[in-house]
Amino acid sequence: MKRATAFGALAALLLPLNGAVAQFAPGARSVGMGGGGMVFASGVDAVELNPANLAWAQGWNVSVFELGGATLSTGAKFDEIMAILGADLLGSGDLDVGTVVSGLPAEGITLNTVTEGYLSAWATGQGDVPQPGSPLPSIGLTVGKIGLRVRSRVLAEATLSKELADLIGNGFVEQRIQEYSVGDTGFRTTSFSEITASYGTTMGGLLSVGIGARYVIGHSKTNGLFFEPILDLTSFPNTLSLTSVAIESTSGTGYGLDVGLSMDLPGGFRASASGTNVIQRMNWDEALVAHTATYTDGDIDNNDFIDLLNRYDSQPITPNGVSLQVYEAAQGFFEESYFPMTIRGGVGWQSGGTSLEASGTRVSPRGRQRTAWDQRISLGVEQQIPILTLRAGMAKASDGVSALTGGVGFRIGPARFDTSAGKFGGDFEGSPYDGYYGTISLQISGGGS
Repeated sequence: MKRATAFGALAALLLPLNGAVAQFAPGARSVGMGGGGMVFASGVDAVELNPANLAWAQGWNVSVFELGGATLSTGAKFDEIMAILGADLLGSGDLDVGTVVSGLPAEGITLNTVTEGYLSAWATGQGDVPQPGSPLPSIGLTVGKIGLRVRSRVLAEATLSKELADLIGNGFVEQRIQEYSVGDTGFRTTSFSEITASYGTTMGGLLSVGIGARYVIGHSKTNGLFFEPILDLTSFPNTLSLTSVAIESTSGTGYGLDVGLSMDLPGGFRASASGTNVIQRMNWDEALVAHTATYTDGDIDNNDFIDLLNRYDSQPITPNGVSLQVYEAAQGFFEESYFPMTIRGGVGWQSGGTSLEASGTRVSPRGRQRTAWDQRISLGVEQQIPILTLRAGMAKASDGVSALTGGVGFRIGPARFDTSAGKFGGDFEGSPYDGYYGTISLQISGGGS
């Protein structure tokens, strides 16, 4: 009986995490510099970080592809999560499960991710579960002062209660059935593609301004809940069952407006500021679909993970014919289902092949479609040497999350291949953070850019 409930909680953690996951800031350069890199962002990277920087550009720049990933755990480290789930990975086999569970915070474990959209679509396509649609790949083009960027993402959050973690890690005790509360166990995902067109121009030679217009295509928005386990005392042996309901809107549209400023100062210094989604709107289709699945011990014993995902039964929601569980899962579905305004500001110094940048990112408290790692102070350095570019950075957020990053770029002729990686850490009020991320990209430039 332990295994059925274990699967439900495992699904809550893993359904949003299928596929590789993406970086918390646009571009491999920014990732390698601690999530900053906006002061001297150029080419396709400037379209999203600061459109004003397009005013300084010459020639053209093409982003052929960009792939990467990031996931942030709150409440437990990844080896502790693996120990709870019974997977001997990341050294989890050396941990005592009882000690791990007792050390969890009362609110349980939370995982936040940002996922490259088309990779997630492929991964979730392996099971009949709420899928993020078929988003466009992440590509981009700039020609002089004009830029166009297409990017697809899946934002996801999954939560596992401490009580279910106890059940999974320490096994089912029938006398404690009333203690196994699902709490806030569930998941939330938003899948979308953005098409952003930007333009930058100079004013007086030292100051530049930029503007960006964004069209958003929503592929899928899903809220999933898990309901209290039920013990069937009429069967022998007794059977424990767990029901999951996910509510999905399968399409949406929206728009956003970005602005930017950039000023070149004496001695190689530059100051920059930008606002993303300073004006925005997002509407999701109100014709909702309910995905429902109920798991028992027999399901776990006779099926593999993909077979269990295929047990989700999908049907349209009709106003006069929904179950109480579907009704509960649909509550608050559309509340703040839009993207928040993000303000970035920073200063930097550049001389020859060396760049130093310090920047801050602040996000509006309104708007639920956001990442967990988007409000921070970042410091980064970049050093260019023949055919190589080396990067390093660090960042700190107000809630205790910190990051250390690094990256390397290779440039051969007009082609530039960049890769960056980093690690999250820190804690807040005794609750640990843990996470990893990385990204790779290929860009081609010409005409003096």
